[in-house]
Amino acid sequence: MSDPNNFGLFILLLLVVISVAVRIMQPIKWGCYMLAQSLVTLAVVIVGTLMKQPLIAQGLGWTLFIIFHVPAWYVFRQSRRAMTSMNTVQMLRYGRLLPYIFWGPPGKFWRDMTEAYVSFASDKQSQGEAILERWQNYPSLPKQLKDVPMQYRLYGQALMWHWQGVVDEFEKLRFGARKVSPSLYFMASRAYIELGQYQKSAECLKQAKFEESINPLDSIALSLLPFFALCGARGPVAKLLNLVGEQNKDLPFALSLYWFGRCLAKEGELAQARESFNQALDLTDVPLLRKRIETATSRLDHLQPSDDFSIDQCKKEVDEIWKLFTRGAFIQEILSPRRSSILVNGLIAANIIVFLFTNKYFQPLGAHFSYEMFTFGALTDETLTKGQYWRLVTYLFLHGGIIHIAVNLLGLQFFGRIAENVFGSVRFLAIYFVGGILSGIAHLLLSPGLIAVGASGAILAIFGAVGAGIYKLNDVLPADLRKRYLYFMLAIALSQVVLDQFDKHIAAFAHLGGLLSGFALGMVTSVRPPSVKKVDGTQRFVEG
Repeated sequence: MSDPNNFGLFILLLLVVISVAVRIMQPIKWGCYMLAQSLVTLAVVIVGTLMKQPLIAQGLGWTLFIIFHVPAWYVFRQSRRAMTSMNTVQMLRYGRLLPYIFWGPPGKFWRDMTEAYVSFASDKQSQGEAILERWQNYPSLPKQLKDVPMQYRLYGQALMWHWQGVVDEFEKLRFGARKVSPSLYFMASRAYIELGQYQKSAECLKQAKFEESINPLDSIALSLLPFFALCGARGPVAKLLNLVGEQNKDLPFALSLYWFGRCLAKEGELAQARESFNQALDLTDVPLLRKRIETATSRLDHLQPSDDFSIDQCKKEVDEIWKLFTRGAFIQEILSPRRSSILVNGLIAANIIVFLFTNKYFQPLGAHFSYEMFTFGALTDETLTKGQYWRLVTYLFLHGGIIHIAVNLLGLQFFGRIAENVFGSVRFLAIYFVGGILSGIAHLLLSPGLIAVGASGAILAIFGAVGAGIYKLNDVLPADLRKRYLYFMLAIALSQVVLDQFDKHIAAFAHLGGLLSGFALGMVTSVRPPSVKKVDGTQRFVEG
């Protein structure tokens, strides 16, 4: 809802400020070079704006922002994907690029973590240990990364099948002064279940509190697979493998066969397990994965059921952990829905179609039609003075430029699905349009003379309603997670309000009106009671 020449600059400034804020919170010796990237971008945007050269500010600013952020995201993501698929060759390839993208200590740190992992995978334990030792007591390591060197040391022990070593290291930390991170609890759980200690394995998973996390559901499912597979819980294993395969297309099918084979082996179905392992070997040429499959295959000839626990013995623990996963999946389906919403997609499609017919670049029916359609639907003073009340709805589907509509539709895609989960489809739609209309009225009353277009008022209404809905779900959402989401949304709202004041072309009162009306609507609108019993983490939506 702004002049299209300024909206892109506004969004760029918002993103750069967030980048600076995130990086300035890191220890200065750790993140100074990364902070410099963001400060240089911020300086370019500010100087270009002060010199009244918005196009130069946008062009250089967006170029620097993309250069400093997109390659880093892509390379790090590819490195983690290679780790998931156990492809050490690709891990090393991407890991060695990290110092060129993450300037200073962060790039060297993640490169070394990658090289240590590959060293362990290549049976070079002393080399891997030496790399990790450089970072174990690094004074400027951020708090959230303190456990990463130890985590990779445990990875190394696991890669070499030294499960007792993992347990020993974990016990030292657990009974020491330091707080143990959830990732270490997952590693310990894997080690305990490999050693046949299912009760300790389950206890570690409970201590990880994964059901209260906002980690991707497929990542949680992967971490739980060893426990369920080695307890012989075929039903949960099948559901988790289906979920992971659906969400993580990079996961090798051979790895799924490996875990299903281990589950079959626990059930005593040795012939089927061997067949599953053989199929897995035929499907992969990744050395590390082949090594694991071959190890599991060789152990089939030496399984001694009498020396291990039975499936019936661990049934209680299996049920408990699955119940926790069900709760975690239920929470994520509310706050981070995986399903596709017909209503949200419909609104997005409508906005795109209208944009194609009214923007100055496409104009399929000619420039005159596009202009008339735009002026007919835009929010102007004539809405009230001449009774043209349709503009309070039509302006929500008009946008001034590609960046304008792109940002709005991203917000609608994310928060719209959450709002629909919290309030239900009909009430979501009502909040969207009522909030958008109230946003328009606020603009007409408080910013007369300023033409307004865009769905941002309605989307901010949805945003405000989501905040109210999360506040009201105190008996459903974990307290810490609920608090984090509310603080995060409050920070976004305050940033929006503050930054709106720096551009006279932005319909600041429309944004504020949408935000406040949405919050009010969310507070008076009842949340729907979703049925947690019907959601097991493998479904696409919350029923109820």
